[in-house]
Amino acid sequence: MVYRFGEIVSIPFFTETWKPTSFYKKIAENSERKLHTLVLLDIKVKEPTMESLARGKPVYMDPRYMST
Repeated sequence: MVYRFGEIVSIPFFTETWKPTSFYKKIAENSERKLHTLVLLDIKVKEPTMESLARGKPVYMDPRYMST
C-alpha cells in the first residue's frame, strides 16, 4: 500500500493568550482529499522563564513534550 500525504502540520502548546487554529483547516483539507497528515507535536526544551530573562541570567523550565 502506498501512503499519500498532504500538508504537514505543527501543533504548538497553547498559552492563555495564544490559541492558534490554523492547523485544523489543513487537517480537514487533507482528509477531504483522502490524504494522510503528518502532525508534528510541540516540545519545550531549554525554555527560559520570563522572570529569569528579565534578570539577565536564564533559568530554564523543565522540558515538556506534547503527547497524543
